[in-house]
Amino acid sequence: MILILSIEQDESTIDIIKWLYYLKEDFILLNNNEFINSVTVDINTSEVFITTKDVTVNFNEVTSVWYRRGNFTLYNCIEIKDFIGDKVTEFFTEEKKDLFEYLHFLLSQKPSINNYNFKKVNKLIVLTIAKQLGLCIPKTTITNQKSVLEEELKGKSLITKPINDPISLYGDTYWFPTYTTSITAEKASLFDDSFGISLFQENIKKTLEIRSYFLDGEFYSMAIFSQLDEQTKTDFRCYNNQKPNRTIPFNLPLDIETKLKTLAEKLNLTSCSFDLIYTPCKQYVFLEVNPIGQFGMVSYPCNYYLEEKIAHKLKKYDTSKRSSAVIR
Repeated sequence: MILILSIEQDESTIDIIKWLYYLKEDFILLNNNEFINSVTVDINTSEVFITTKDVTVNFNEVTSVWYRRGNFTLYNCIEIKDFIGDKVTEFFTEEKKDLFEYLHFLLSQKPSINNYNFKKVNKLIVLTIAKQLGLCIPKTTITNQKSVLEEELKGKSLITKPINDPISLYGDTYWFPTYTTSITAEKASLFDDSFGISLFQENIKKTLEIRSYFLDGEFYSMAIFSQLDEQTKTDFRCYNNQKPNRTIPFNLPLDIETKLKTLAEKLNLTSCSFDLIYTPCKQYVFLEVNPIGQFGMVSYPCNYYLEEKIAHKLKKYDTSKRSSAVIR
């Protein structure tokens, strides 16, 4: 039985599930809003049963795991809102943390795509490791001082983006995502002398951008021609839905793939997406890695059929061959 941990309405998860149905594979999907009602663990035998509203997962029957996005969620049974209640809540939070760590430890002994720690990588550490491996990276500065920013801007332009993950502000009638943004001397002149800690990088000229999905040692890369459109020039995710960027399959040089594969190994990732730039000087510049590994945007335009490949990867570990699939 294949266990999938994801979130509700994740399109890539839905696409994989369609393939698992087609392959007649037995699976259970646990979304992040699937509250666990009961847990039974026998440490001596390593037997684990977790039960939600509609399904029970027997860890002994799990043959492979796909860590997509979600995690286990347990009902909070503490309702007291005072000093003692807060302390008890904090205590139970730590109890659940250790329990979930143990559950993931047991699952880590089964074949899987990534692991429960995969969702968090430190961009600064990743850039440092990438440089140590011989990958070219943009000149990167982190500061909260206007004087330092103005010095960095002399003779060049910069971009800024979050150190951590981007945020999106949204409501019933609006959505404000976070994009990579260009920073000029004119914009910098509007800053206070001291501002919030920020990451700045050299605004490198691009011939094209590359999104490369990595799965189990193989690369599936796509070239994105984003530079002919002012809307997508700085960040191709500022999609022009009226006139989309041209995208085509692309082969990275072997030496670049080798370094990226070593980077994935050092980050303990078996599935992820790499973002790179190809410059007019014919240089490949590494930008960052997305550990969740968005692959739909690469799979469909390039006809890589990644959803089928992931389903087959999970299938080859599933020896239970039971007839029914359970989806929640």
